[in-house]
Amino acid sequence: MTDSPQTIQYDYLVNGQKCLHYSYIALLFGTLSKTLTNAGQSPCIGVIIPSIQASLDLSLGKITGLYLIATSTSAVCLPFCGKVINKLGIRYFVTLVSLSLACSCFLISYVTSSLGLLLCFFCLRFFGQGNLFNISIIYINNWWCASRGTAMGIAGAAVSAFLLGLTPIIMMNLIEGIGWRGCYRVLGGTEVVGAAIAFIVWREGPEIYGVLPDGKWKEGGNKFKRKNSNLVAEQSATALSPPKLTNPTFLTYILSDLLMALTGTAFYFNLQQIFIDSPNIDDSIVTMIYPIMAGIGIVGRVLSGRLIDLFNHRVVFLSALIANALALFMIPSLNMVTVFIAAPLIGYGMSASGNVRGTVHAEYFGKGNLPRLQSVASSATVLGSALGPFPFGVCRDVTGSFDGAMFVSSAVSLVAAAAVWKCGGRPSVGGGGDGTYELVNFDGEGDEEEDDDDNDENDV
Repeated sequence: MTDSPQTIQYDYLVNGQKCLHYSYIALLFGTLSKTLTNAGQSPCIGVIIPSIQASLDLSLGKITGLYLIATSTSAVCLPFCGKVINKLGIRYFVTLVSLSLACSCFLISYVTSSLGLLLCFFCLRFFGQGNLFNISIIYINNWWCASRGTAMGIAGAAVSAFLLGLTPIIMMNLIEGIGWRGCYRVLGGTEVVGAAIAFIVWREGPEIYGVLPDGKWKEGGNKFKRKNSNLVAEQSATALSPPKLTNPTFLTYILSDLLMALTGTAFYFNLQQIFIDSPNIDDSIVTMIYPIMAGIGIVGRVLSGRLIDLFNHRVVFLSALIANALALFMIPSLNMVTVFIAAPLIGYGMSASGNVRGTVHAEYFGKGNLPRLQSVASSATVLGSALGPFPFGVCRDVTGSFDGAMFVSSAVSLVAAAAVWKCGGRPSVGGGGDGTYELVNFDGEGDEEEDDDDNDENDV
């Protein structure tokens, strides 16, 4: 059967100007929206924790407990947002979420109680770290396919530099000048501006406007094909039928990514204590490690993104898990040499897993399923980051060191690597069974595989 006809929309920003392909505009403003999640990200919230502690007269243990509850609750709620994205579309959803994050920033600037702080933490994490970050990933995925890994790597590198380098310094200066409450009111104002920009600039996928992704120009038509793909899923008239959430490939990636988020957060959270506990490490090394890891994170994002496009997600994720396992195994016996091996390994592992996390579900299961699947995947990542410090802290309290937690995490990382090697390959388009998906039209009707072959002459 032939593909069902679609109405191609015209938009000046997408179709009317030939100076800059809209894919590059999407990459730029998708990256901007990812950086505007800073108000809900741990590196920035961590800057105001001492001020909140003094202002509300709360213990650090109580504040971190509230933060854990809020982040975990946010993770549980995220999977339900996929349907909302499908219903509203990414443009209206990002505007709504950005304005909600702005309201959350204003709300925390007036908080006076622990219960109010819990609510504010939840809103900041849910709308910032969760939904705004998630929808930005979906937006970039919609407009980049063949170079998806490279695009996400560039965006990730820029966001890492901004969140880990620039934003905390700006916030510390704001706190010194106008206080932590004034600081978050300024952040709330930036979110309002971000919402307005997103509403003006953001557009849905290229198939709606009859154009190609990846910065490629074409005079007409609405179909394309790319190398190494069952990327009929990326064509405008067809999509992959939704996989079950129990699909082995999907589960392998989200559970392995949960592990990477858990161990990475635990490492950063306990970094200073790890070095204090290491008798062969000078105290001065701590200040050197942060810029080194920031640099590795930026380079790792760009490098791993390019490797995803050149090879595949399984190879890159496998390298990330093995690097993580080696680093965790080395930490209990750190010295002045091995510390400069372990830290970059963890930095690369976190960067590569972040790129895989942001691209694999669109690549393997089609853009049409991305709001649902990416929301579940983001939920697992948030949950891992929330739970990470706890088991490591318990291990140190009980045994007096992090050694046991490091060795166990290293072993589990190798198990996850074996699972990715076995189950992490690209699902095939076919007639059913685990890991295979049927081609369907957007109207829900089945589509025969030979129809795509018959229409190859219309492909570019």
